[in-house]
Amino acid sequence: MDITLFTTENCSSCKRVETQLKKLLNGRNGFVLHIENIKNIRSKGVIIAPAVFIDEELYSYGDLNEERFLETLNFISSGN
Repeated sequence: MDITLFTTENCSSCKRVETQLKKLLNGRNGFVLHIENIKNIRSKGVIIAPAVFIDEELYSYGDLNEERFLETLNFISSGN
């Protein structure tokens, strides 16, 4: 499962979400974190960073709610 974080330069929220994602995904098999500049997706209409995608589907903008994100990962991992 691909988790993609789209960021911009000099973005403190982007750095914070990157740190959170690395911590939350550490040791979880089956999840791969990709970090890309938002310039790579603007053609799809995404203009806000940070933006988190799960398997190419928008999950959230802005700061990450860790509890909700973990619930989502657990739901996905359970095969639902």
